[in-house]
Amino acid sequence: MQTYRPCKVIENIEIAPGILQISLDVNLKGKPGQFFMLRADSFRDDPILARPFGICDQREDRLVFLCQVVGKATKLIGRLKKGDDVSVLGPLGNGFSLSSEKKIAIVAGGIGIAPLLELAKNLDTKADFYAGFADDQYFVENFKPFVKKIVTSSERDENKFILEKIDLDEYDMIYACGPNPMLKALWDQNTRAKVEISMEAHMACGIGACLGCTVENSEGEFVRVCKDGPVFDAERIYG
Repeated sequence: MQTYRPCKVIENIEIAPGILQISLDVNLKGKPGQFFMLRADSFRDDPILARPFGICDQREDRLVFLCQVVGKATKLIGRLKKGDDVSVLGPLGNGFSLSSEKKIAIVAGGIGIAPLLELAKNLDTKADFYAGFADDQYFVENFKPFVKKIVTSSERDENKFILEKIDLDEYDMIYACGPNPMLKALWDQNTRAKVEISMEAHMACGIGACLGCTVENSEGEFVRVCKDGPVFDAERIYG
């Protein structure tokens, strides 16, 4: 049985308004698409539940997450400084299958960009990368060494969603992470590609016990995003 592992913050920097890049001094060799529960042990006077973060990047000396500051827990995480104590549980959940198809697209919506860099790094075939943002883009430059091309959109500047810039019929395999309406729209518009999606949900435990992250699949059954996902064959959810 996995237990929380103590580690320390290497850096915690704001890369865009409300978007943090957090590096920890640990490498637990997770698979692309898996996630960790992170607990900020430094704030023992203000205990909160751990929060889930998809693996963004793994290097020999560190594990990297992206965090969007939206509530009390993420605001506390934003206060973490170099050397602060945290604990992580993981790697958890099911990751992406690493397709060998020749034409692959990776599609990100907002903070959904977070778990897709580690995927791009591990594919044998360089994919086309598409990323949509509400406002200014962030973290996109990190994909350049690992993908064939990068296409972005801004709802604020262009009044366009990223799916408007993709010809889905070009691809044999599509990976996506972002808001659930974007994932559903991608599935509805797709006609031929196999699609894998990484779903976002509120989680309390990360191990399937609390049932707080359940979503309904295409057969009316409830599946747990943490235990059965977070990566699903899109047909299982929307088909």
